[in-house]
Amino acid sequence: MDCQQAPIFNKPNNKSINHPNQLNTIPEIILSGSAYERGLQHGRLLGPVIRDFLNDNRARINCIRQFPLDEAVIKSQVQQHAAIIEAQLPEIARELRGLAAGANISYEDAVLLQIRVELIAFGEQDILEGDCSTLGFKRQAHAVITGQTIDLPGNMTGLGCIFRILPEKTGDPAILMYGFAGLLGYMGLNSCGLSVNINMVVSGDWQPGVSPYLLVRHLLNQSSIEACLQELRKITRSSSRSFMIADKNRLVNIELTGNEIKIMENTALFHTNHYLDPELAKQDKMHFMFKNSSVKRLKLLKQLLPAEAKKISPEILFSIFADHSLYPVGICAHAGGNIRRSETVAAVVMEPGRFLLHARKGNPCTGTTASFEIILPQIEIIPGYG
Repeated sequence: MDCQQAPIFNKPNNKSINHPNQLNTIPEIILSGSAYERGLQHGRLLGPVIRDFLNDNRARINCIRQFPLDEAVIKSQVQQHAAIIEAQLPEIARELRGLAAGANISYEDAVLLQIRVELIAFGEQDILEGDCSTLGFKRQAHAVITGQTIDLPGNMTGLGCIFRILPEKTGDPAILMYGFAGLLGYMGLNSCGLSVNINMVVSGDWQPGVSPYLLVRHLLNQSSIEACLQELRKITRSSSRSFMIADKNRLVNIELTGNEIKIMENTALFHTNHYLDPELAKQDKMHFMFKNSSVKRLKLLKQLLPAEAKKISPEILFSIFADHSLYPVGICAHAGGNIRRSETVAAVVMEPGRFLLHARKGNPCTGTTASFEIILPQIEIIPGYG
């Protein structure tokens, strides 16, 4: 892979983290070794949090659903998804086994954590709000900045963490992710200068497969957009999403149903939670109320972004993500204590060419920015970033 080598991270400690954070500071979880060892470390460090989460109405799935999901249905769905994960992404499956051992939970529960959205939406797709708002911009040659809000139901703010993942083999990328306790992937960047953002979109062809969160983790092992597209075309996806992916040369938005892929490429890209591709728009199953919110947020993102590329900075993007023009359900969304409603649990800005990830945990209107970096020895800055 065309990646920078030997990232410098501190070695992980062996102390468990009982409370990831209630005050908007962001714990850093450093993982290294084989896939199983990485999962084992994740589970040991966050075991109490993961177990408490699972014991809360089965990872709060039944807090969000209109009707509780029967345990027999959960078991069947987990088994079907697990079989495909094991067949198509065996390294991920090994990491899940390590996670289960480290957290002292069953392997089935480790898989359940990766497919929570699929279980929440099982037979109830119309409850999916999907309030994430994402944008990406090429400020000059090779210089990309992307950002998004992370909007979820279920009081997920406290589970947010930074994951630093050391490469197991020479040539593999180091990974820096914003994610959640017990979840192997969410969004992030790597030492190849590749970043992945994620948005909910809803199609009607969800199926047993690899969840989008695990797909993001797998894509962060790649070195280019083209390599990501090759992987997306051969992996069975469990559900629909939109990915914004940047590498050293390109910025694309990839809209996915369970079975189709559409690609948009430009120097400026914006996405919320409805399909933009005309063909996929015909398959959009987002509830009309949530789609109306998505359309308004997309328009607002474009209005708020500075016209001059040189003025676009992480703090400018965070100010956009803190906007309350559509309060309470706008770009910075507030749930008002309603566990079923989506709220902004974090905002993240990435500069993949600089190997930088900036994050505000919780609502960006009140959070403070923390910055994280993949530090590389004798690093050569990509042209356009110096």
